[in-house]
Amino acid sequence: MKKYEYSFFSSFLIIFLIFINLSNHHSIYPTSQVIADIEPNCGLLKDHRINMTVNGFNKNGNVYWEFINSKGMMDYYGYFDTNSTGGFNDYTIADGLLPDIYTLRFFDDKNNDYVKDPNGLEINFTYAVPCNG
Repeated sequence: MKKYEYSFFSSFLIIFLIFINLSNHHSIYPTSQVIADIEPNCGLLKDHRINMTVNGFNKNGNVYWEFINSKGMMDYYGYFDTNSTGGFNDYTIADGLLPDIYTLRFFDDKNNDYVKDPNGLEINFTYAVPCNG
């Protein structure tokens, strides 16, 4: 009888650990397959170039990006075309951003209508201007 109890406990433990692993994976990436790197991770008040390396959106599509200020207003935006892996490596010059804590938002927008596509992916970052410290 102990062998059966051990087997049941082991199975339960394995299922629990898989659940924890999947839960943690989801919290690392806000969307299932999007990976993004923004350099620098905060901004200057002038001569401000932001390099964006993104992958995992819809292939050969368009990704809309925007800076939303702390009052919920969009201050700066643009589009980049994605390649065959749903990515791009490009930059923008963001000299017009005022001091604030922004949300930098990316999402699939195939038809360039400033609205996230149905079933499109999205990822958001916090972006401070100027850098703190």
